[in-house]
Amino acid sequence: MKMNRRLTQFTATLALATATLLAACSTRTGFSQNPPPRPKERIGVYDSRAIAVAYAGSAFQQQKMKDLTARHQQAKAAGDTKETARLEAEGQAWQAALHRQGFGTAPVDDLLAHIASELPRLRETAGVTTLLSKWNQPELAKHPQAERVDVTMQLVDAFRPTETQRKRALEIQQHRPVSVKD
Repeated sequence: MKMNRRLTQFTATLALATATLLAACSTRTGFSQNPPPRPKERIGVYDSRAIAVAYAGSAFQQQKMKDLTARHQQAKAAGDTKETARLEAEGQAWQAALHRQGFGTAPVDDLLAHIASELPRLRETAGVTTLLSKWNQPELAKHPQAERVDVTMQLVDAFRPTETQRKRALEIQQHRPVSVKD
């Protein structure tokens, strides 16, 4: 009888140890019935108008204007009316695009390209996987469960704005975008 009792205790202890071991292994290897929840996706959103305001007057914008002006003057001095007209049209198109970006909801990917080398660091610092304009509803709809983190001013600051530019970038966000036609 003592032997049966010891055998029963041993079997119970072995069964308990096995169950504990299996439970521990299953949670460590991901075989449990309730896997850990996936971390919520975080995306960086920004007001594209503030980016355009920060770009206007930036070193990037000034360099582009300087280059365009120099090419225009060269064409004019050479008497190349066709090139002069083309450069004038390019300048007008550029101004119209900046107007749509600064007051409307036009994409600013071309402006963000100027700070492309800083974007990975900005995404990492903000803990976001991607950057999207808050006006880009089709792309935002692809991330319905994502936490949205406003990174507007971090992007603005990457343009190294003056105090006035930074103030205007903040102010533009307090107003609704306007409908801007070509």
